[in-house]
Amino acid sequence: MESSRETYTRAQHYYFLSWQFDASQDELRAPDSQVVIKLEPQVARLLELFVASPDTVLSQDALSEALWPDTIVESNSLYQLLTKLRRILNDSARGPRFIKTVPKRGYVFIAPVELRQPQARAHTEVQSASATEPAATGKKHARLLVLPIVAACFSAIAYFSSAPEPIVVPHYEVEDITYELGLEFDVAAHTSKPLLAYVDDFNTLVISDKQGNHNMRLSFDNRVAKPTWHPVKDWLAFWQYLGDGCRLLIVNAQGQQLHRSQDLPCYHIQAPTWRSDTQLIATVRDKAGTHAYQYNIDSKKYIPIPLKLNKGDKLITALRGWDEQTYYLVKDANLHSRLITLDAKVQMRWPYPVWLIAYDPKHHSVITNDSSKHHNLIATTRDGQQYPVIATPQGLFSSLSVDNQGDIFSAAESWQVNIRDKDNLPIFSSSSHDYLPVTNSLGETAFMSRRTGACEIYLHSNDRVIQLTHHTGDEYVNFVTWSPDNAYILANRESRLLLLDRSGVMQTFTPQLSHSLSHFGWLDSQTLWATDGHEVLIYSKSGQLQRRYNVSSDLLLYDHQAQNWLVFKQSAIYRVTDLSVPLSDKSRLASLAPKAYHQVTNPRLRDGFLYWQSAWSKTDHIWRMPLDGNTRPELLKTQNLLWHYDIAADGTLLIAKMESVEGDIKRLSQKSGAN
Repeated sequence: MESSRETYTRAQHYYFLSWQFDASQDELRAPDSQVVIKLEPQVARLLELFVASPDTVLSQDALSEALWPDTIVESNSLYQLLTKLRRILNDSARGPRFIKTVPKRGYVFIAPVELRQPQARAHTEVQSASATEPAATGKKHARLLVLPIVAACFSAIAYFSSAPEPIVVPHYEVEDITYELGLEFDVAAHTSKPLLAYVDDFNTLVISDKQGNHNMRLSFDNRVAKPTWHPVKDWLAFWQYLGDGCRLLIVNAQGQQLHRSQDLPCYHIQAPTWRSDTQLIATVRDKAGTHAYQYNIDSKKYIPIPLKLNKGDKLITALRGWDEQTYYLVKDANLHSRLITLDAKVQMRWPYPVWLIAYDPKHHSVITNDSSKHHNLIATTRDGQQYPVIATPQGLFSSLSVDNQGDIFSAAESWQVNIRDKDNLPIFSSSSHDYLPVTNSLGETAFMSRRTGACEIYLHSNDRVIQLTHHTGDEYVNFVTWSPDNAYILANRESRLLLLDRSGVMQTFTPQLSHSLSHFGWLDSQTLWATDGHEVLIYSKSGQLQRRYNVSSDLLLYDHQAQNWLVFKQSAIYRVTDLSVPLSDKSRLASLAPKAYHQVTNPRLRDGFLYWQSAWSKTDHIWRMPLDGNTRPELLKTQNLLWHYDIAADGTLLIAKMESVEGDIKRLSQKSGAN
């Protein structure tokens, strides 16, 4: 994926006729009403291409390459964006005031454009000269890009109390190691040997040298993930997803299998960490949370590691760091991160969620994501000093590995997810995959996206997308649902509930639950419910607690039409009218196979049918079952990376599709002559 340079204040304010376009914020101010329209990223990019070159014919190929560099997209993708932009501008292809079609040549922006520089604004993001903007030309090939690095900043909490010594900031060159079409990710570099490993399109493990020349391709029937090289030997440990479990495998550089573990129940795993020739640290998330285990190769046993965590803490991953010791990355209830040892001593802190981390043995620092919406890479030394490494290319860094030379290997992924309308046109597109779309019976769609860097709630109604929330924190949104009368939207930010109407947030409150909020919904148009899987609380719309039930469940849903509860518990679905009555065989609606129940999530009700998602061998499934009690569940959809689904007003199943998926392995090498 080609990348090009961009500064964080992307240029200018453009004025054409009575429209005002702020390219840095993707905002278009409408004439007369002065209403600010938040444009989708690709629509804003298309408009910027036009207004930056008025009276210039731009060919379809040039526009497509600028919008989707080195990426295969649907043939009508550009037409769809043009249609949406014309609709927003109230423009017509037959009688254009802004965008004129030039037959067989392309398109030209015909309105006069005035360019004005905005007033300078303060920036808190770490600056770097690498790209986030796609390049307009060029095909995939290996290339180098020198990245000048700005002076170090010192925002991390220092590990030592004394003043830190000045550091020499590394400068890096970026090179593509892989550049084939497709998805290459989960990269691991050997610290001392010329060996690299990564996953290619989910089921293939590639072993190569550090220039990307293949030595071995190992294909599997199920998805593989998260390889890690032994620090000295040519042993490679990695995971394989199998049904509702994970299996740890070890091979050598020639692909010969050296070890296979017993299966461990899991939802998700992190890369294992080598502790010795016979011991690894495994970080595994299951139904109860994320846990660290010491795995002993000789005995094939997983021994739980007793980490000292505070209430609300969540383990993220383990890290082999300074002095070849093991460290643990933890996120607290305030979404701050810290790196600790087994005795709970804090080695580093970050005032934001860190989810991507690797140890740099040459510079004795850790490489992590920063707090920007693009998740750029920064380095933090043990005494707390920080310096930027690279700004993200188009997409997102998804894995990191660093060798003894200080070379950083990373997988950079890019994609576009579209929510489409009944005409198969995208109503909202973004590189954020967190959508949770839900369409009401009026045909309006409420959804969440992190395109701004924070979880925001949007509404698509009357061919317009309206942003209902404006948030600056890191709190996550897990579910969005409409009230029975379609008057309100209920969503969450971590443990808080948000009540919204079509103009914005009306009410927020935190349910008085003993554990983390797991699900919520409507009892009727004036009454809400929330559960943590152990109890159910009933609230008025204003946030007043009305009733409390002790109910154990994996998922819960209320059927407004039938006025009963649907309770997911222990691979079965129960239907009850009173939560105070214990569940029984008489109330069991259906028993589900493990494939239909493992990692069950995202339940929906529509016209007498129950829908939900599950995962099996890390492959996503969507199920449907009528509530008449006489029919078995029907599998509607199976695919990798099936983020979310929606049900249109007419009952049509809609998938929030990830399209134009690309992933490449990149190497950041220290610039020649740098210390």
